[in-house]
Amino acid sequence: MTTKPPPPAASRQEGEASYFADAPAGTCAHRTLAMGTEVKVTNLTNGRSTTCRITTRGPYVEGRILDLSTAGFTEIASVSAGVVRVRLEW
Repeated sequence: MTTKPPPPAASRQEGEASYFADAPAGTCAHRTLAMGTEVKVTNLTNGRSTTCRITTRGPYVEGRILDLSTAGFTEIASVSAGVVRVRLEW
């Protein structure tokens, strides 16, 4: 059985993610990724993942790399967590 090699470093990023209550389900915000990019988001604490599409810019809080819709965030963590450590792959 062969395993799939990890994606190139240029298509991965780790950092903190939060949620934006007014964002439509399935969307997320990133400071630099191209609009329309589909991103796999994995919670590094529990391994749960979701996908979202970059539709806006942000977050503008030090250390955060992604703002998910509330629906997307709840697929990987409880809203009460507020901020979680994630890996992005695109």
